[in-house]
Amino acid sequence: MSEILGKHPPPTPRQRRRRLVNLRNVRTGLADCLRALEDGTMEANKARALIYGYSVLAGIIQGTELEVRLAKLEAAARHGGAPRVGGLVCAR
Repeated sequence: MSEILGKHPPPTPRQRRRRLVNLRNVRTGLADCLRALEDGTMEANKARALIYGYSVLAGIIQGTELEVRLAKLEAAARHGGAPRVGGLVCAR
């Protein structure tokens, strides 16, 4: 059995991948995708899939950021929080 079953072509060199961890990165990725589509260097189906993925990811990032901010506000409210500058302070 000298023949190798399931031959696969050698892997291509790893492309530089964008870290899609914040909205700025997603925005630049989306812009690059649109530019490539306009330039004709990317197929429409691939661009469509990437644009959809970027938009879903942007919504997830926004939701996560809001969740973190809300958790911080709730924690501050539970522990008394600091009064706002210029705000009224009520006597308890």
